[in-house]
Amino acid sequence: MTTYELLILVTGVVSAVGGVGFVVVMVQTYKGQMNAQVFTDCNNRYDQILASFPRSAWEARLNLGAGLPEESIELTLCVLRYLNLSSEEFYLYRRGYLRREVWDVWEGELLRTLRSPLLRREWKTLRHEFISYPEFSRYVEDAQRREESPARGERAGGSNGR
Repeated sequence: MTTYELLILVTGVVSAVGGVGFVVVMVQTYKGQMNAQVFTDCNNRYDQILASFPRSAWEARLNLGAGLPEESIELTLCVLRYLNLSSEEFYLYRRGYLRREVWDVWEGELLRTLRSPLLRREWKTLRHEFISYPEFSRYVEDAQRREESPARGERAGGSNGR
């Protein structure tokens, strides 16, 4: 093998390795961008859902001594929208479409909300809406069985991961 042939071979190998490295970096960048887009879209939906809650629900949330707001179809529909969004986030995370770091930001608040007296009451009415997604139903019921707030890293059902 001549020096020229060796140089051609080394150049080809370096180019191939560089090309593979470039593809790996681009895939990771794309995944990061998609997670950022999902994060933004879900946060926008969350803000819209919270803004649609009746005033009485906000008063009850901000003043824990006030008790639960009266039951109403408007309130139940708002909770249903919240649970639908939460089930979609849960699905994206469980199927690996959402990074763990993003899920961790959301899950603490989700568990706190699922354990609230309001969501416990509304879940009794709405649980049948999630019959087609039993994994999420179990997640909600596991979360509601636990009274205390989760320790950092604790998940509903007592596991620390998927």
